[in-house]
Amino acid sequence: MLKRLLYAFAGLLVMLGVALGIYAGLNMLGEPSIKPGLAVFGNSGDRSLLPVQRDTFVQEEREYLCGDTQVVFLGRAPRELLGLDREELAKRYPPAEGWSMEERGRTLVFKQRVEDFCPEHRNYRHLGIHEGYLAVFQGPLGYDQKLLRVERNIPVTVLHPDLQLKLHKAGDFKRQDPETQAILRSELEFPSEQAVNAMLENLDELTESGDNPRA
Repeated sequence: MLKRLLYAFAGLLVMLGVALGIYAGLNMLGEPSIKPGLAVFGNSGDRSLLPVQRDTFVQEEREYLCGDTQVVFLGRAPRELLGLDREELAKRYPPAEGWSMEERGRTLVFKQRVEDFCPEHRNYRHLGIHEGYLAVFQGPLGYDQKLLRVERNIPVTVLHPDLQLKLHKAGDFKRQDPETQAILRSELEFPSEQAVNAMLENLDELTESGDNPRA
C-alpha cells in the first residue's frame, strides 16, 4: 500500500514538472514575437519627421486634372531641406502654388496640384455640350474643366437623337456604368485634335436627317 502511494506521488511530481516545463517554454517562445511588434508600433506613430533629418525620405508628386499622379522625385532628403521645419518647408513648397505636405511612414510627401492634364491626356479631346451647342473639350471624358471651342453653327438639337442622348450622358460621365462609359469613350473621346476634327468634318452623317453609322 505504501509503495502504491509513493508511486502515485512520484507520478504527480513528474506530471507537475512536465506542465511547468511546457508553461515556461511557451512563455519564452511567446515573448520575442510580441515585443518587436510593440516596439515598431511605438516608433512608427510617435516620431515626427520634422525638422527634416538625414534619414528622412522625400517624395515629390504632381497631381493632374485627370487624376493621374506623377512621381518626379523619390530619395533621401536633399541637403537644402535638412533641418527645415514645417514653416520653412511651406516657403519652399507654397500652398498658394498648389503644394500640400503629408507624412507617410518615414517619407515626407510633397504633392502639387497642377491645373493641367498629364502628358498622356494633354492631347485628348472629347465632345460635349455648352450652352446648347456642340463643344470640344480638352482631356478625356469626365473632365470638362478646359473648354476649347464651341461649334456655334451646330446646335445639339439638330444632331441625331441617339447622339444627343450620348452627349447628355457624357455630361454626367462619372455616374454612368462601366459599359456605358466604354461606349461613350469609343464615340465621343479622341486621342488628338486631328482625330476630333476628322469626325466633325463628317458630322452631316450624325445629324437627325442623316444616317448614324454607330447608332
